[in-house]
Amino acid sequence: MPDPLRKFIANEVKNKLHNKGLKHLDVAARGEHIVVFSEYEGKRENRCRFTEYQGKYLLGMADHNNNWEDTPFEGTINELLEMVLDQFGWILTNYNIG
Repeated sequence: MPDPLRKFIANEVKNKLHNKGLKHLDVAARGEHIVVFSEYEGKRENRCRFTEYQGKYLLGMADHNNNWEDTPFEGTINELLEMVLDQFGWILTNYNIG
């Protein structure tokens, strides 16, 4: 079960994403991870995650099979979230537009 601080951080990330118009995304705290995901037709699709490690966060990205891939990127949650929004926006795209 995630601690209250991680739940708070997850909620802050969700609010930032929703304020950017990305309301199709949800965010959850899972262990040491803050996970960004979406759901389509009842199926969860992982997008990215921020993993706390030695006082910083590491960025992980989901591949096309919904598995996690490590990246070389690390920093604060805010730095990594801005990086994802600015440089990897495709990972957050809403594919359920129709």
